[in-house]
Amino acid sequence: MTMRKHLAALLALGVTLLCASSASAVFPNFSDCPRANPEVPTCIDIQSTSGSLEIKGFTVPLGESLEIRGGIDLNRAPNPFIPPTGTNGFFSRAIRIPGGILGIEFPIPGNAVLAIAQLAGPVSSIIFNFGIPITTISLPVKVKLENPILGSNCYIGTNSNPARINLTTGTTSPPAPNTPISGSIGEISIAGEPPVLTLTGTRSVDNAFAVPGASGCGLLGIANPLVNLRLRLPSAAGNNTMIVGNNVAVVEG
Repeated sequence: MTMRKHLAALLALGVTLLCASSASAVFPNFSDCPRANPEVPTCIDIQSTSGSLEIKGFTVPLGESLEIRGGIDLNRAPNPFIPPTGTNGFFSRAIRIPGGILGIEFPIPGNAVLAIAQLAGPVSSIIFNFGIPITTISLPVKVKLENPILGSNCYIGTNSNPARINLTTGTTSPPAPNTPISGSIGEISIAGEPPVLTLTGTRSVDNAFAVPGASGCGLLGIANPLVNLRLRLPSAAGNNTMIVGNNVAVVEG
């Protein structure tokens, strides 16, 4: 496969996910790409522009909350990802859970809940599969919930029991009751010096994953049932959907 096709495949990825640091406000952002690493011939920045996570019909908007950036080696399979120094390369802004704990869209003290998606494991747990026109990224995810009542250790999923996401620009094969849905690679453009390849309007999808129940919520986990009831957890595969719209930029390191 030529470098041009490698880059097109990378752009087709169109996936952004997730950690406990802040997502970038600038696109594209190659400022912390680890270019000094000999395994980084290419820098990448993928930022979400829209999207949602649906759990048994309960929808959480994702918006511009997600980003992945760093370096990648397209000449090896699987394609190793090298994060910026001091990070795991996955960045997330907090998003608001609609209705909070009580399911009421009203400013009641203690009701608001923020969610921060995190990588549930080391960088090596991320698996890239590049192809044209279909590209996927597989990785384990957990979500931290922030609320005074829930405490500081409230999570959906854990490192040992995460949600395993397989986002694709192709077509999914979910168990019932979900039915197949499709992603798309968007539109590619090349500009600048050195040339930056940009993909806009990428759509990455997965509706075949399970979502674990809550843990660590409230004193001794006393609020776990409340979170599970509110978010309809745990939720078996075939009942959940993640759709992410992205802008992607790639440049040779």
